Amino acid sequence: MFDFIIIGGGIIGLLTAKELQKTGAKVAVIEKNSPGQQATWAAGGILSPMRPWHYSEPVNAISNISQAIYQQLATELLQHTGIDPEWTLSGMLVLNDEDLPPAIDWCQQRQVQHKVLTSKQLNARFSYLNLLNEPALLRDDVATIRPHRLLAALNKYLADKGVTFYNAQQVQRLITKDRAITGAQINDEILYAGEYIICSGAWSPKLVPELSSKPDISPVKGQMICFPPIDLADPCMVMDGDRYFIPRKDGRVVVGSTREHTGFNADTSQQAFDDLRDFAQQLFPALQAVQPDAHWAGLRPSSPDSIPYICRVAPYTNLSLNAGHYRNGIVTAPASAELIADILLHRPSKLDHSAYQLTR
Repeated sequence: MFDFIIIGGGIIGLLTAKELQKTGAKVAVIEKNSPGQQATWAAGGILSPMRPWHYSEPVNAISNISQAIYQQLATELLQHTGIDPEWTLSGMLVLNDEDLPPAIDWCQQRQVQHKVLTSKQLNARFSYLNLLNEPALLRDDVATIRPHRLLAALNKYLADKGVTFYNAQQVQRLITKDRAITGAQINDEILYAGEYIICSGAWSPKLVPELSSKPDISPVKGQMICFPPIDLADPCMVMDGDRYFIPRKDGRVVVGSTREHTGFNADTSQQAFDDLRDFAQQLFPALQAVQPDAHWAGLRPSSPDSIPYICRVAPYTNLSLNAGHYRNGIVTAPASAELIADILLHRPSKLDHSAYQLTR
């Protein structure tokens, strides 16, 4: 018998487990593959909504809290596990943004660190980019993290702290009696807990029992590529239209991303590979003689206005939901875990719960 069963072992589920385990609770995580092998593994790891001025206040509020947590979280995981999640303050350069004035206004109103660089300043500072002819916005305070290293550190940390993992185990159904969940069936075994939390990303609606409304979450495929290490002096993240460039500590370069409504099909395509490669090679001359050495896809859990569901699931007395973070799963995960723990443990919260309810 567990205190909490978490269904889904991505970044949302793992950080929810960490938040609950801190209280001394007995926690289990059930993951149908290996932990973090879906949307989290495929993420770029940008620790900010890519264009926060396009997002609503509930998304930015939960993102801001998470951004303030991440450096300390990365340090804690490194000290405990020896695995470096590679929190890196690389900054973000936003090119060719059609709404540069609203972006500047958004930064000014919220006192967000930023600079507007002229084309001359851009070409002087970012000489490794192709010639730029328009001003751009530079946000020096935006960091990145390396998702697969973050996942490895979290899995080791949680296992060391006594969290039980059921990997390669799919929850076939949640067993109900009256208005309570009485068990989670995996294969021929039933696991029991006081509370059940669905953190299954795009698959979450399939797990919600019939008496409740289903969350409006659907999969959106994102494909990405990665180049082998190149030598760039003081590299910065770059946003250009719908594409982005993320430098890693080891010199590798991640380029993304597509947005495709293909249901639960997570196959990669040659067209996406070619488009992402061409974008990167046109923007970065140093990549023109280099071919990407990795290509992958993940299914993001899209929700209305990108606002996640972090809430109790009525009419059930012991079922909760932490899912639907769309493209901001990594950046919002720490605060999402705090919020669902606040709800479950009846603690005061930094956030207003109402924006993240199932019924809005």
